[in-house]
Formats: sequence, structure tokens, C-alpha cells
Amino acid sequence: METVEDLIRDFSSKLGAVAGEFSSRADRIIASGCLSNGASTGQAAEHHDLVAQARHHLAVRKARRRHFPTDLFHEPAWEMLIALFVIYETDHSMNVKALVSCSDAPATTSQRWIDHLHKSGLIDRVTDPIDRRRVDISLSEQGNEAMVRYLTEVAGLA
Repeated sequence: METVEDLIRDFSSKLGAVAGEFSSRADRIIASGCLSNGASTGQAAEHHDLVAQARHHLAVRKARRRHFPTDLFHEPAWEMLIALFVIYETDHSMNVKALVSCSDAPATTSQRWIDHLHKSGLIDRVTDPIDRRRVDISLSEQGNEAMVRYLTEVAGLA
């Protein structure tokens, strides 16, 4: 039987997914030039292209899992980095439960990768001051810069 805390965490996770969808729609509107958030339209379009490329990476990985055993191509850290990049400019962070669900890995494996990514300086962890059990994860500035460089390089190879 689920506890109230479990239900709240699940609800919070689902709200985060809804917020992510609204944020991605806002990104598309900003990138189309209809709105401006202080950045030039060219910069917004360039960022939107990288986010679209990151989303494409996630979609390709999910498609691959539908056709092949998941343990053949298991990279939970990479899937978490891509998911965090996609939301970096909008929501900026994701709770641990939502991030673990992005990786399609057991919670313990995902938690070990979160620890490793944090020690590597690629992500930041912030404990919610109201609910100390809730931890929000975001790309660090270093992690975001690395993702931008990688996606830009990969786009140049295509």
C-alpha cells in the first residue's frame, strides 16, 4: 500500500513531466522568434537546435530499446545527462525520482551514477529546504558547457 509520501512524490514527478512539456513548448515559441528572453533570436534558435538534437538522441535510444535487449546498450549516466540538458534552460532541475525514470535503470544503479556525475562536476544536487528527503538534480555549468560542445561537434559531423 502506498503511503501519502509515496503518492506526493509520484504526483510531484508527474507534475515535473507536465512542466517539462510546457517548457519545451515555450522553448519552441522562443526559438521561433515570437518571444525573446533577452538572448538574440540566433542564439535561441541555436540552443533550440541543440535541445532538439538531444531529444532526438533520447528518442533514438528509446526506439533501440524496443527492438533489442536493454542490457546491450545500457548507459544510464548518458541518458540522465541528455535529459538534464533538455530541461537545463527551462526547468533547470529534476527531482531524483524523475531523473532515475529517464535512465531506465534500477534506482540503486541510477543513484550510483548520480553520485559519480556529481563527483565529476557534471551535475549539481540541491536538497529541498522544506522536504529534506527531496533532492533536485541539475546540470552544472561545466556539465552544460560539455553537452553544448559535444552536441555542436556531433552536429558538425552529420
